This record gives sequence, C-alpha cells and structure tokens, in this order.
Amino acid sequence: MKKTFLLQVFMSYSLFLSAQNIGVGTTTPAEKLDVNGNMNINGQLKVNSDSGKASQVLMKNASNNLVWGDLSAYQNIVSFDCGNTAGATGSSNCSQNFTVPTGVTRILVECWGGGGGGCSLTGGAGGGYITCILTVIPGNTITFTTGAGGSYGTSSSAGIGGGNTSFSYGGFNYTATGGLGGYFGDPFVSNVTSVNVQNGGYFASTAPNNFTGFNGQPGGYSKFSFNQVSATEFAKVVQYGDGGDAALLPNSGTKGGYRLSSPTYQQEVYASQTAVLPGGGGGADYNYGWSGKGGRVIIHY
Repeated sequence: MKKTFLLQVFMSYSLFLSAQNIGVGTTTPAEKLDVNGNMNINGQLKVNSDSGKASQVLMKNASNNLVWGDLSAYQNIVSFDCGNTAGATGSSNCSQNFTVPTGVTRILVECWGGGGGGCSLTGGAGGGYITCILTVIPGNTITFTTGAGGSYGTSSSAGIGGGNTSFSYGGFNYTATGGLGGYFGDPFVSNVTSVNVQNGGYFASTAPNNFTGFNGQPGGYSKFSFNQVSATEFAKVVQYGDGGDAALLPNSGTKGGYRLSSPTYQQEVYASQTAVLPGGGGGADYNYGWSGKGGRVIIHY
C-alpha cells in the first residue's frame, strides 16, 4: 500500500526514470535531466561549477562546449593620435606603445594614415584605413607608428604627404598609408592636364587573411570659371579644391577657399580649417593650402 502511494506521488508530479535519465513532464526522457515545461531557479545557474560573471551569457565555444562569455569579444578600447605636422614626407610620425593587459589574448586594431597637406591648386588627399585581428601574448609591449599630417604647400611647392600608420606584431605588418600632398600652381594661369592627388590606401605584408581596409578620398581639383559682375565686366573665379576625406570619415577634409578677381572686384575667402583627426586632407587655397591631420590607432581588447 505504501509503495503504491509513493508511485502515485511520483506520477502526480510527472517525474519518470528511464535508462538512467530523469524526466519531468515526459515519460521518455532523452537526457540525464529532461524537462518538458518551464523552470524556475532561485539561485545560481552553473556550468562546470562556474556561474559566470556579471553581464555574461551562455554560449558555445569553438569546441562546441557550453561556456559563459561576453556578447562583445572586446570590452575595452584605447586610442592613440599623432598631432604632429610633417615638414617632409615620412618625418614627424609618432612612435607609440601598447602593453597587452593580463588575460588578453586577442586584440582588434584600427589604423588611419595621416592626411596630405593642401596646396594652391589641389587639396591634400585623405588617409587610408586598415583593421585587423591579432593573437597576442599578455604582457608583451607592442611598438607602432602613427602617421603625422602633411604640411601645406605654396604656389611654387607641393603639399607634404601624410605619414603612414603601421602596426606590426608576430611577423605580420599592417599599414594604412597617408594621403598625397596637393599639387602647386596658380589656377588663373596654370594649364595643368593631369595632377596626381592619390588618396591614402592600405596593405598588409606576410599577413593572414584577417584584415580589411578602405581607401581615403583624393584631394579635390581647383575649378576655374568666369562670373559676370557688371554689364560690361567678367571676373575670374576659382573654387579651390577640398581636402580629401579620410577613409570611413565623411567631411573630415578641409574645405577649399574661394577667389574672385576682376579689374573692379576682388574677393577672397580662405579655406575653412575643419580638417579633423584622423587623416583629414588639407584644402587648397590662394597662395597656400592647409595642413592635413595626423593618423590614429584604436585598439580594442
């Protein structure tokens, strides 16, 4: 009578044993514990005796095992800028360091090259961009180079190109190149048919397929036209070229200046100084241009 009563109790709670499996709400449990219905836990849920850390969720790792993990693999970020202006291509770049924190074995790196300096005829080009994921060793100090912005040119000398930003580790090198400096000349009198305003790019040497990159924007040409300023007079008008935008950063280049000239009217509006870090190109302007902005390295870990 007592055994019959206990069996009825188990049956009333839908608890069943089958081939060493326990079923709750099912007569055919397929796992060690097979629950058909909702569960309410007043306490910690542990996986391999580990209840996880704050903000972590359960997920599967590369070995298909259930583990606690973060929704984002990179919880921290650090940024390195180069505010220098290069007087010659490749000069004034910034040498900087990052020490891999304890417990960190992977980092995501973003690099922008420096923007080129503008000149009297064309704007400087924007810096390129590259990003990569690297396996690192905690405690290692990584030294890298962040490119400087290029100085402006004049009516008789070209703008200086922005410096390259290079990040090397474990025999792999990732580089975001700087934008080229602007070309010189007077738009009122120059007869230029081809000007190289090459944008910054990217490359990786002896690197695995764990990176991607984007080009910066070329520097803009100055545009020459005429504008009627009175019934009998036309003025020469130059809209000076804009600085190129850095990769992925719209409106980061300097806007070019404006010049109107006639025997009666003279108007000059200098380029706006709105090029921004990282990698904005300097705009073209009357007689001179504006300098480009330096590069940046961002490390996520």
